[in-house]
Amino acid sequence: MKLGVNTYAWLWNETLSDSVKIIGENGFKGLEFLVSPPHFYLQDYRPGMYRDIRKMMDDYGMESLSVNIPGLDINVASPFPEMRKMTLDLYKRLTDVALELETQILLVLPGKRHPLLPPDFDLIQSYAVDTIGKVIEHTKDTNLTIGLETSPALFIDKVHQLKHLRDQFNNERVKIVYDAANVFMQEDPAEALKLVKDDLCLLHLSDTKKTKWEHAPLGTGDIDAVSFIKAAQEIGFDGYLSLEIINDQGIQGVLDSIAYLEERGISLPK
Repeated sequence: MKLGVNTYAWLWNETLSDSVKIIGENGFKGLEFLVSPPHFYLQDYRPGMYRDIRKMMDDYGMESLSVNIPGLDINVASPFPEMRKMTLDLYKRLTDVALELETQILLVLPGKRHPLLPPDFDLIQSYAVDTIGKVIEHTKDTNLTIGLETSPALFIDKVHQLKHLRDQFNNERVKIVYDAANVFMQEDPAEALKLVKDDLCLLHLSDTKKTKWEHAPLGTGDIDAVSFIKAAQEIGFDGYLSLEIINDQGIQGVLDSIAYLEERGISLPK
């Protein structure tokens, strides 16, 4: 298991190229891209636009683990067909970006359901299955893994629900991106990890509180990060564990998280 880093922390205060440079200069080889303005404007994408970013990654010996559109801005499960179409179109453009960056995983969030007057679960799930199925079809001639991830803000917020959704596609390219902070809001991350041990393609780790959903530096919230990592090791996960730290400290929040783990006897290569 190796450590990766997400560009999320640099979205509002650094350029995309500077974000990659900072992460690369600190020795990390696995990189995740949060695909959002001002770093990415998908409607403006043209072939070759991110060739310089890919070259910079090559210079640092880095690999692109995933690309991810923030799930609160899109909705594959919306009752509005217009929103589902817009979301699908964004994922189609994101596919081109992913291929240019030589990305491994196209991260897809299963969509939202209105919290005040929610429609029938099966209806919303049918919309999600249909839209995600179209993403899978669009990427069929690529080597992209479709990584499904749960979140407290989505209509699917339990790990067994996410596994059920993944199993409906019966496709080896469809895997699970497991976010400990997202799962923690509903169930124990280390225990629930066992349910999807054969379906994982990527792990996300950050800290959060029981009273407030966060992606904070490790040691600042309520997650038992050591138990989570040990659980991942016990099930034999040998991919990337990405530190998806969202804070205003930039790389320091990431380095503090690594120091927190090392002080507790956990040392993972970058």
